[in-house]
Amino acid sequence: MNKNRLNYFILNKESFIDSNSDKVLSIAEILNEQRLIIIKWLRNFWKLNFIKEFLSKTKTEMSYFYFNKNDDIEDTITNEKDLENFLNKYIQIYKKPKIIILQNIFNIIWIKDFITKIYSEWYKIILIWNNIKISNIKEIEVGSNYNNINYNNIDNISTFWLWYNIKTIEQDFLKKNFLKLTTSDILLHDIAKGFSVKSIDLYIFTITFLSKINDYISYREFHLILNELKSISLKTLIDYIDYSIQARIIKKVFRFDLKTNKTISSKAKYYFTDNWIRNSLFNFNVEKRILTENLIFNILYYNNFSIYWGVNWKFSFTFYWEKETVDSKKEKIHILISYETRKDELRKEVNKLLKIWNSHQKFLLVDSIEELWIKKLQYDSVTIMEINEFISSFKQKN
Repeated sequence: MNKNRLNYFILNKESFIDSNSDKVLSIAEILNEQRLIIIKWLRNFWKLNFIKEFLSKTKTEMSYFYFNKNDDIEDTITNEKDLENFLNKYIQIYKKPKIIILQNIFNIIWIKDFITKIYSEWYKIILIWNNIKISNIKEIEVGSNYNNINYNNIDNISTFWLWYNIKTIEQDFLKKNFLKLTTSDILLHDIAKGFSVKSIDLYIFTITFLSKINDYISYREFHLILNELKSISLKTLIDYIDYSIQARIIKKVFRFDLKTNKTISSKAKYYFTDNWIRNSLFNFNVEKRILTENLIFNILYYNNFSIYWGVNWKFSFTFYWEKETVDSKKEKIHILISYETRKDELRKEVNKLLKIWNSHQKFLLVDSIEELWIKKLQYDSVTIMEINEFISSFKQKN
């Protein structure tokens, strides 16, 4: 088979980052059983890298059909018949592919009819998009992995992230410029174009303001704050947050009341799926504690934990998270990130964690054990640990 395929049948697979081996296996299994899967994440980040990795590791790089509507500069593919003809053109040249990969095709007319047709013909299909849902189809997120985090690079990763392109840039000001441009590209294509947002400036103002909020807040509370600075309707605000969630820019976290064993959904806290987006929106001036908490959230999320803000009576702590283990039990862990500078205040926080009457692990995370002169690090179920040590050890363990 000729490796120099025509037009945009082919992906440039000269280089990819080996990053999602576990998900390669799970997606291969789903395709073998169900023949259709949706892959989601930020525009141009990890999704395309993952596809390259998937094709290489499943040895299908010489038998796939790939179409990305964004590459259709002349807008020749506008409906399902155009795409069908395009696939037939591929088949005439290269024979039937084992896998069909379709990206950013949500605005092609009758696209679901095309998907239904090729599915009935027993193709294996990978769909790469964020803003269309197909009922009963498995969706997999292929976000950044955290295998390269260690104790010494956490601060840098928290600020600039660990994306391959960033690691090749030495000067910080160039990193910032690159990440700002990348963020603008995501907002233009995934938000402005993807959801036909009328005022991208108002959207950016809203999401930028959200980037510096580090508390639980209701829609109405957020609207009251925002509306004092710039006119925006409550519906528009809710739409903007919903668009951001669909585009995998932010994640919403609710409180979980340990006493009532119920989720409290009247307010929510928002984490950004990559630290650099949150930081670049606010001109790289987001507080370090916000970025640190955001990074811990992303590590927990990547490892498939269900994450909440925990509350036990009047005591609120940073994270309550749980995960079903291989023996169908639930692993539950509580985290309080503390910025207290006095040992007596720190001990009060230990006592509050001890009042959570269960045997699950509890972590009190601090910036520096040495600076606080802490000698005892274990109090029954409560472990005092430095933030960076927790991140490093958790990453290695999982």
